Amino acid sequence: MGTALFLLFAVFATVSGRVFIGNLPTQGHSVSGKLYAEDETTFTIEDFTYDGTAPDALLYYYTGDSPPDRNGGGIIIPFSDSSEKLPRRYNGETITFDIVPVGTTVDDITYFTIWCRAAKVFFTQIVIPDNLDFSSGGTPPPVQPHENCVPLDSSLQARWSVDRDAETITVTLCGCNSNSNITQYMGFGLSGSESGTLMLEADPVIAYIDENFEPQAKDYFLSGYTQCLNGVGACPDTLNSDAVCPDNVFNVSGYMKDGVECVTYSRAFDTGDADCDKVIDVDNMQQYIVWGLGPLGETAFKHFTRATMSTPPIHLGRDPLDECMETPLECEKCPSFEAKQILALEGRTFSARIGSSGVERGYTAITGMVGWGISWYIDEQLIPELMLKRGETYTFMVEGGNDPELPADYHPFYITDSPEGAILNDLKETPNERVFAGFDASNNPTGVGRLCDYKETEQSSNVRLSCASFEEYFDALDLQCTDGEPGVVTWTPDDSTPDVVYYQCATHLNLGWKITLTNAQPTTTGTSPTTTGTSPTTTGTSPT
Repeated sequence: MGTALFLLFAVFATVSGRVFIGNLPTQGHSVSGKLYAEDETTFTIEDFTYDGTAPDALLYYYTGDSPPDRNGGGIIIPFSDSSEKLPRRYNGETITFDIVPVGTTVDDITYFTIWCRAAKVFFTQIVIPDNLDFSSGGTPPPVQPHENCVPLDSSLQARWSVDRDAETITVTLCGCNSNSNITQYMGFGLSGSESGTLMLEADPVIAYIDENFEPQAKDYFLSGYTQCLNGVGACPDTLNSDAVCPDNVFNVSGYMKDGVECVTYSRAFDTGDADCDKVIDVDNMQQYIVWGLGPLGETAFKHFTRATMSTPPIHLGRDPLDECMETPLECEKCPSFEAKQILALEGRTFSARIGSSGVERGYTAITGMVGWGISWYIDEQLIPELMLKRGETYTFMVEGGNDPELPADYHPFYITDSPEGAILNDLKETPNERVFAGFDASNNPTGVGRLCDYKETEQSSNVRLSCASFEEYFDALDLQCTDGEPGVVTWTPDDSTPDVVYYQCATHLNLGWKITLTNAQPTTTGTSPTTTGTSPTTTGTSPT
């Protein structure tokens, strides 16, 4: 171990033969990055992040079959001839380092870690696979077979194996990628209840292949049925409002091929993180789980939008059983729902209600953006483009909820120049926007009223998955309305209004779509139908 280390700090140019090991899981001091084996004696960490505040942070590896011991027992890769420790903060940099002592190769190493000798804690740890193939030109190692498999539905499978000696579980999620232009997430983890399937308080991992075709897996905690807002909702453990927790997922690998993506990850039975992680009891024959599958937004914490409530409990420590052989993945894609337009060159009244986004066939396919499970319905059409005329007055009768104490059911309607909306959401990625309607002079939302929600049921889900038309899908949705009256938004676009604006929700991202303005009769092209006429009559206690 006295052999000097030649440590290079430079931006690495791609070299044929390097092998992607995995993403370094963040276990402390903001450590993250992508670990590659350049050859049999050299590692690279790309996008390396470390906050630089630990007293004694070391590049550290283990050989042999025993898992890493926080008390030591591994081998230090010194930073330089004069110092063993990482000397400073790193923010998305690339470091390349040789394995020491001379004669040690990648095949000898079982775990790579970053370890604090003074505090005796790991900031990251990752398994180094056996028999790396340097002829693959950077292809991630193949997903290893597992002892068990269950089909969660026709488009998602969960495979797993348990290591009782190491007290870890390794899971591979394989799912259909419904749109090659949209990143698809797969979610799997422990239910929020020990007696049934419950999303609230659930502890899933969200896994996906990102836009660079690299596998990702994030440790989540579901404290609400909404997008992550101020640390509440479907949030990564690292953003939990009650207790900011580490990401305890490690050894991430995966691939995408022929419309199927698979991501493998590991976590401990008991991570020791009681605030955010549940204990996996492999001897419990009635372990309830949650799962999800759907499009992922630009930030992973926006979406956990589809889940089953009928999955039977699983015995994770059972004898090997592959239940997937008789039910292979079915990844045939249905066409998207047809985009609709509503042409109204004279002032009129529209209804605006909340409803199912149509999942992969609806909002995402129509807009090219990612929703989170619900969208605006204007006159019973899913996010139609409104083609309106300047100088005319339009009224929107809004039924999107009026109780801010119920954030999942509170959707103030407004008109903006922002394609994502959510002006009241702290996670908004476009902080500045122009608002044209939906708020009064005191900045209070006016587009709030009773909630009417077109909910997807098992019947309508089956209709959607059968590749039926939107009209058939809409007829199968279940309209549920609370008592009360609609909110009212009145708007007269003028010459200062841009040609394209958007109707949106003030609290949630990506629920609405375009309003195209003209001064004259527009000409429509393409196959999208134009809808004219009056809005449907609102029933119940709302005024007509």
